[in-house]
Amino acid sequence: RPGERIVEGKLARELGVAQSTLREALQQLEHQGLVTKSERRGTFVTRLTVQDLEDLYQVRLQLEPLAAELACRKMKREHFQQLAEALERMHAAGRERAFVDLLKADLAFHQLIWKFSGNPFLEKALNVVCPPLFASYMIRLVSGDTYDLAKDYEEHTSLIEALKQGKPPAVRQAFSAITEVFHLQDVENLRVSQAQHRSGARRKRPGMTVRMGP
Repeated sequence: RPGERIVEGKLARELGVAQSTLREALQQLEHQGLVTKSERRGTFVTRLTVQDLEDLYQVRLQLEPLAAELACRKMKREHFQQLAEALERMHAAGRERAFVDLLKADLAFHQLIWKFSGNPFLEKALNVVCPPLFASYMIRLVSGDTYDLAKDYEEHTSLIEALKQGKPPAVRQAFSAITEVFHLQDVENLRVSQAQHRSGARRKRPGMTVRMGP
């Protein structure tokens, strides 16, 4: 769960792998924003605060609409086909409740647009800023947050349609609007998740038994 400490020795034994192998895997997860390392405190599952989300979205809201505007000037039929395939992978994973695959496909969808911008520096900046957002959402989904498949599919379809129109100012405006929707949804979902976590912690006071499931 978000904020939970990862004890390397224990986890390596549970997985049946060498600690060196586990460390390499944790380094990859750290690059993807899924874990956070501290020399003094150890390794933890990433837990972003509301302020972290606000700060990350402040940058994303500036950079991603720009990337989309640049991309729409260069995109060809094969580029739209790649986006459609990524969206279909998202849709299929959502139907199967395969949330890890869903968020991987979602990130890949956006990474394609950043790549199509033709600006490697802009692409690199977005690949630093955005993965922690997707990682945070992935962790919360796996931990039990709800997911609106139909709404998510509709929003991503609207991004493709905006790109197909090929009008840079309109594309930038559309991406700004949808990214702001993502922003508001993500912040609200995190607040609800944190409130539920605090409520659950209160219910687990010593001397009390918490009944899980139906």
